[in-house]
Amino acid sequence: MATGALSSKTYQFDKVFSPAADQGMVFEEVVKPVLDEVLSGFNCTIFAYGQTGTGKTYTMTGDMTEVVPAPEAAGIIPRVFHSLFERLGEESAEACEYSVKCSFVELYNEELRDLLATDDNVKLKIFDEANRNGRTTTLVQGMEERHIKNASKGIQLLRAGSHKRQVAATQCNDLSSRSHTVFTITVYVKQASDTGHELVSAGKLNLVDLAGSENIQRSGAENKRAAEAGLINKSLLTLGRVINALVEKSSHIPYRESKLTRLLQDSLGGRTKTCIIATLSPAKSNVDETISTLDYAFRAKNIRNKPQVSQVVSKKILLAEFTTEIERLKSELIATRQRNGVHLTPETYEQITTESESRRILVDEQSDKIVTMESNLRNKVQELFVLGTSFNSLKKDNERTRESLADAKTVLEQTEIVLAHTRQNLGEESQLRKAHQQSEERLAGIGEALIETLNTTNDHTNRLHSKLRRRSDLQSINREKWKVSQAHIAETTLGVCGQIGTLRDQQEKLIGSLTNRVRCFVETELHKLRASQVFVQTEEVAFKNSESDMNAQTCRVREDMNHVLDDIGTLQKDVKQRVRLSLNDLSTAAQHMINGLVAGLDSFRDQIEHSYNSLEQESIGVFDDLVNKMNEQQAEVDKLRQQVALANAKYLDSRKAFHQQLEYELENEKKTAASERAALLGKITQIVNESAAAQEIRMDQYVGNANKRIKASEDQYHCAQSCYGSGMDAWNRDARITIDSAIGVKEKVANKIRSDWTTAQAQVGKLARDTTAIRAETTRIVNDQMQQIEHQTNGLDQILSRVRVQHNEREVAQAAAIGQLASKVQDSYLSIGQHLENSCERLKVLDDDVREGAGALSETLPVLDKGGDLCQALGLLRDHIQSSQICEYIVTGDTPERLRYSFPAVLPRTEAHTTLLNRMRSLAALPSEGPFQQASFIQSGE
Repeated sequence: MATGALSSKTYQFDKVFSPAADQGMVFEEVVKPVLDEVLSGFNCTIFAYGQTGTGKTYTMTGDMTEVVPAPEAAGIIPRVFHSLFERLGEESAEACEYSVKCSFVELYNEELRDLLATDDNVKLKIFDEANRNGRTTTLVQGMEERHIKNASKGIQLLRAGSHKRQVAATQCNDLSSRSHTVFTITVYVKQASDTGHELVSAGKLNLVDLAGSENIQRSGAENKRAAEAGLINKSLLTLGRVINALVEKSSHIPYRESKLTRLLQDSLGGRTKTCIIATLSPAKSNVDETISTLDYAFRAKNIRNKPQVSQVVSKKILLAEFTTEIERLKSELIATRQRNGVHLTPETYEQITTESESRRILVDEQSDKIVTMESNLRNKVQELFVLGTSFNSLKKDNERTRESLADAKTVLEQTEIVLAHTRQNLGEESQLRKAHQQSEERLAGIGEALIETLNTTNDHTNRLHSKLRRRSDLQSINREKWKVSQAHIAETTLGVCGQIGTLRDQQEKLIGSLTNRVRCFVETELHKLRASQVFVQTEEVAFKNSESDMNAQTCRVREDMNHVLDDIGTLQKDVKQRVRLSLNDLSTAAQHMINGLVAGLDSFRDQIEHSYNSLEQESIGVFDDLVNKMNEQQAEVDKLRQQVALANAKYLDSRKAFHQQLEYELENEKKTAASERAALLGKITQIVNESAAAQEIRMDQYVGNANKRIKASEDQYHCAQSCYGSGMDAWNRDARITIDSAIGVKEKVANKIRSDWTTAQAQVGKLARDTTAIRAETTRIVNDQMQQIEHQTNGLDQILSRVRVQHNEREVAQAAAIGQLASKVQDSYLSIGQHLENSCERLKVLDDDVREGAGALSETLPVLDKGGDLCQALGLLRDHIQSSQICEYIVTGDTPERLRYSFPAVLPRTEAHTTLLNRMRSLAALPSEGPFQQASFIQSGE
């Protein structure tokens, strides 16, 4: 086969062992898991397959010496016995009963032989039998099974059977196995079920040592050995065909073509867990057999068995089967004893003949072996003579070499003494160095812990500063919002004040205009009334001048005059009533108008008062909330500051305690070193003192450096603490200034609102008083007018009475002038009527002017309504104040909780050199420990 073909072939196996692997490794990796499966109730099989001379029998049996523990060269079967009884012994300690039996069968030239039977003539047969489950199993009739109690008994049976096994010498192997063997171990274990019944589980382990396949030309087998090799190869080829049929899942499996395949029928494709150990030869000359073995094992690896746990049998059923078997054996024994003479069956005769032939063949083989051994013996004698001659020459050389060796030994002993002393010094120095190194590692760990604690503290401080910075930013935002709201409030209040001023100016103009109009109206009416009075007086003079004329006509026109006077009286009453009604209507209208104006002003005052009150309450509430939140923040900051101060105090106390403890340990170290130097002064020379002095110097330097680092750390910490305290004080001052400023602004706004409200209330009161004065003045003017008209009408009545009297007295005298008087009276009547008509027109004009003024006043009043500009501005201001929320502080969860920092308070120290050396020497003096045993000499101060 070409080299390229060999290198391109790859095989996959579960485990591969190198030539350096020993028997124990093979057992632990392969057999031990299989043994666990056997104890679990499975049937298992282990094959050893390979070329002749590759170590199959050595792997299966090896050294069969009865020693505990098993020898290193012990094979699989002895190790199985030791491990099995060790496991069963552990289980028996737990009240578990067991039974173990063994059988050892050999297949030689397609004939079965029991290697444990005392009678070698017993012939074994293979047949199939149905078990309790209805499954067919292969049994060997007449096979003897031996019960064993310990591993030693099992190894004895293995050794006895191995001595009976067919072996022969070939060119490949001096002790070549010429047969296949199957060593079976059956284990019965009694178990207690959950119901309390005793059950027996059985597990079987088949250990198969196959004869090696061989090339007859290479092995040099002839005659009988060639026939044996042919039968061995035939059985192995049949086994190969069975494996191929199982792999290809053929409908027919040729189990019956060989007794070997019938014995292994259940192990191949049955319900048994099977493991194949393929043994290989590393020789290049055996490459073909090696490849054949690999192909064989690789095909067998693809077989898929269906392992099942053996049926658990009740103890009663098993005892019944044993009783039946004993009775059958007793009956056969009695039948055999009752026979007389020698009676041989054909089978027995054939067996005896076969055994006799086997013995003859064995004798011939032994004779050939004796001849071979004699020839070997002669060769060995010749070799012994040659070796004797060589031995004498070597003996002389040995004597000369011994003398040289004695000299070299003396030098070596001296060198060993020096080397031992040097090695001891080196070991002591190494241990001292390791002790100091361990101390430094412990100190480095403590330093890292302290640094980690300091980093944690710095991180917590940074988080606290971040929280304070967020709160400061939040307060800045709130201050900006408050400034904007304050400007908005100022702008809105200025707008309200402007609108109120405009309204006040309009009202003042309207009232001034109304006052002027009323004054002009009164003056005009008074002037016209005076003119009428002058006209009446003039007419009265003219009437008196005409009185004489009228007397003449009185009689004639008396009746007409009476009628005229009656009409004048009626007209007088009618005019008086009409004037009274007109003046009453005017007074009532003015009264209603002024009352409405006063009511509107009162409503406006109430609205302004309610608006300013709500504005004041909202402003006070906003300022109070701001002050409360600032106070809460101040309290929280004070609380955090107290916590930080408390943590700082604890940290400083722990620092001081650590420093004091360090100084105390240093003093103790110095005292201890001094006492040790005093105690060992007589034994140790100046070297110990120098070492102690150097140790003190190193300790002083280390402690001084540690104190410096601690002092520097404390200074940095105090500096950071002072910076933090000053920053917190500045923040508190700024917060207090902000609170005081907010309180001052709140009071200023409240005072401003109260001042504006007082001013507005004063203006409204003044307006109400002016309106009331206008109403009173108008009422007074109307009353005066009515009184004057009343007075004039009364005067007119008096005149009419006098005229009536004079008319009666001068009726005759006035008769002639009655016409003229009538015309004059008619003219007077027309003049008075015209005057009254003009007065009515002017009153109507005044009424229209008053209505127009009331309308103008009403036009200015919507500004004060709920939907007016003023109310809208105040509503927008209120909504703005309500919607302007002060930013709340949002908890981020980054603020560290209060922690108790733990750190080592005591530093480890290295023991004195003398103590370490004495301890090391005492340990080195122990026989079980080597001179370079490593030990820990670190003394912890905890």
